[in-house]
Amino acid sequence: MMAFFKIISGCLAIIAFASYNYFTYTPRTKRQVQREKPSVVLLQRMVEFREEFNSWPFTMEEFISKGQKYKEAIQGFPYRQTKFDVIDNNTMIFSFFDHKKDAENYKQTTLVDLNSYNGYVKFYKEKDKFIWKLKMR
Repeated sequence: MMAFFKIISGCLAIIAFASYNYFTYTPRTKRQVQREKPSVVLLQRMVEFREEFNSWPFTMEEFISKGQKYKEAIQGFPYRQTKFDVIDNNTMIFSFFDHKKDAENYKQTTLVDLNSYNGYVKFYKEKDKFIWKLKMR
């Protein structure tokens, strides 16, 4: 039994040593993470989109194409990739990832940051009012 643990721990050590060539971990303070959250204006515009068109947007292009106020809401959005998961007419999950700072870091170091900026917002209806909960990972 002891030999098994030695073999497993040896394999884990080799994997950890090899991963240093491909991954990095950048510590982030709560303040840094707070600054990289999507703006409240953008989240409010998504709710307005749902109320105005009676459906959630399926892509960022669709969201932007529906009017100037939606285009302006996305100004300064620091994430390069988004995903809209429409669950039903009252529920949607908006995910965002591939932050511009993380992309610049990757260009300089060619290492993937395990603590990259990303997160999601869950929109849902409660008592005839749309609410959102934002979670940064």
